[in-house]
Amino acid sequence: MRYIVLTMVCFVVLFLFFLNKKSRGKAWEYFAWFWFKIAVVVVVLFMGNLIIGAAGFLFYVPINLFSVLTIVILGLPGMICVSLLILIK
Repeated sequence: MRYIVLTMVCFVVLFLFFLNKKSRGKAWEYFAWFWFKIAVVVVVLFMGNLIIGAAGFLFYVPINLFSVLTIVILGLPGMICVSLLILIK
């Protein structure tokens, strides 16, 4: 797994080297926005986990890669999907 991630990072950096300055700036902006969304989703899921855990409900909020990527990529439908998975489980 470690090698797959390292290979993907190398391909992204190589791809960025082949872009011109204007396109490179837009690509960096997209990556920055994507990582910001991932960070916000992790914080939201962690806070939800703490709040629901403190309230003593019978379910928990999963903070895993699937939940984070589902919410980041799909947005509001991803949030609804993860919420339904929490309630059904």
